[in-house]
Amino acid sequence: MNEQRQISNKWFYKVYGIYGAVFILICAGLTAVCFLDIYIRFIVPAALALLALTAVLFVLHLKQGVLLIFDQCNKLLDQAIAGSPLPMVNEETELAAFAVKLARFVAMRDKAFQDAKVQKNQIETLLADISHQTKTPIANILLYSQLIAERSLENRELIEKLASQSEKLQFLIRRLVEMSRLENGIIRCDVREGQLRDFLLQVIGDYYDKAQGKNQEILLECPQDAAAVFDSKWLREAVGNIVDNGIKYTPIGGSIKLSVTIYEMFARIDISDTGRGITEEDIPKIFERFYRGADAAADEGLGLGLYLAREMISAQRGYIKVSSEPEKGSCFSVFIPAFA
Repeated sequence: MNEQRQISNKWFYKVYGIYGAVFILICAGLTAVCFLDIYIRFIVPAALALLALTAVLFVLHLKQGVLLIFDQCNKLLDQAIAGSPLPMVNEETELAAFAVKLARFVAMRDKAFQDAKVQKNQIETLLADISHQTKTPIANILLYSQLIAERSLENRELIEKLASQSEKLQFLIRRLVEMSRLENGIIRCDVREGQLRDFLLQVIGDYYDKAQGKNQEILLECPQDAAAVFDSKWLREAVGNIVDNGIKYTPIGGSIKLSVTIYEMFARIDISDTGRGITEEDIPKIFERFYRGADAAADEGLGLGLYLAREMISAQRGYIKVSSEPEKGSCFSVFIPAFA
């Protein structure tokens, strides 16, 4: 830092010393002109030349000094980025003041990161506790409801409603836990290269019975060798949420189609249906938390499926697009990287 201080002061002394000396010479020359008109042809041009030279030297030295200071600042910033300790000195130079403030900023940043890490761990622990502590009571409620329904024919309708509401509560808690984990960056995706055809057949298997219950068919159009990079668990749930929505909002006898297109950088999975479609006003809102369109208010659901699907896909460096028209169905396009 002593060297930096010398650099910070030396060039100023040099520039102002030269400038002062030349200024004195110029003043002396011009004074002499007033008394010796015979030398005006030599003194005035020389004075002007010296003045111009002084200006050039001043600019050059100023540039050199500024570049030196910027170079030292860059070195300090590189140390801060690399996490190396910064020099802490009590010297009254501009560069020393900058180093002190930068060190304070780095310390504040590190503390904020540490606090955020602690809070993230606390949230993760809380979510794990909520998931664990509510799982057993809800499972017991469902079990008791089933046992009561098997042993008694009285109040069967009430028992069925109790079981249905318990299942909804279980579903809601699981979704809320997933949402909180995604928003706080707790979920970590393990992306690997995989075959899309086998993957989509698993997704279809998850929802085949539900589609059959509405006399719907699920079609698959995928090249045999189509591959991409994805986390099988989270992409399966994301695509499954979209397929589930397609089944829910497609009338009896309709169809849901999954098709794959491979590009140079991405693989695209289209999930299209022959359902009621989405209005132009609702399309920008359907990925918001708990949002449900006016025409979907009477249907079961929480308005979290598409929001979670988008978050899960984004966590895998992918994205999702939608195109739809009322009464003409919808098409959700999921883009995931074709390679790591």
